Amino acid sequence: MPIASPLVGYSYTTDLVGETDARPYLFLEHALQPRHASPFRLHPADHRTFIVIEGKVEVECLDESDNLTSKGFGRLSGWHAVPGSVYRITNAGEQPAVFLEAGTAYGEIREAAEFKLLTHGPRSDARCEEVSTYTVNKPWGYEIWYTQNISGLPYAVKQIHMTTGHKSSLQSHRYKRETNYVVEGEATVLDGLLAPDDLDAVVEVDRLTTTDYRPRSGWSSAPNVLHRVIARTDYTSIEVSTPELDDVIRWQDDTGRSHGRIDAEHSEARR
Repeated sequence: MPIASPLVGYSYTTDLVGETDARPYLFLEHALQPRHASPFRLHPADHRTFIVIEGKVEVECLDESDNLTSKGFGRLSGWHAVPGSVYRITNAGEQPAVFLEAGTAYGEIREAAEFKLLTHGPRSDARCEEVSTYTVNKPWGYEIWYTQNISGLPYAVKQIHMTTGHKSSLQSHRYKRETNYVVEGEATVLDGLLAPDDLDAVVEVDRLTTTDYRPRSGWSSAPNVLHRVIARTDYTSIEVSTPELDDVIRWQDDTGRSHGRIDAEHSEARR
């Protein structure tokens, strides 16, 4: 995980994707000090999704009628800011607030101390919206698909919760690229080998690299790379990825699940 960048006045920002030739999504960690606020922000071409990790924040956002509304968010809750949204984030607590920012990175970001300086011109359908609570049950825990309520996004954000002693499939993806950030708990990740071309091939698991991760650290997995997560304790992460959530090849699985989407895991999904 990359080292944090220098202080930028009200907070610090860490790039969680790191150095890579492919940057299909934005993924940043921000820390906001008590009684501090970001400037008002506007990104005309980009979608953003924010998840609070520590502390409490208040988000002020302009609606379609240019009325400024506010809402508070705590741990593991968050919001979407669609292109054209104008918003500001304030630390509403007495301790530093940490939040994650995911999304596209196509164009400019405008910032100003007053929202009126950003509201010239049309802002069609500009708004902030709470993230989805769509919950998918898994044999090892559950996932919350935060971006399920915004269609057509070129990225996906989800919370992954795995209980102690469980592990994910040994898996790979044909197209999906993902970055995971540990919120709490400890996990061991096996990765580092390219997946075989033959889906019936036997994978030598002991050849995979093993790395332990703790809170506020993480890793990225490229397409066609084998990987597996093992929960050493109850473990929660935030994953940002390209949008191919059903692109899963399972080389080994404790419950015998096949490749791709498992419809039974979605049949009683909580929204």
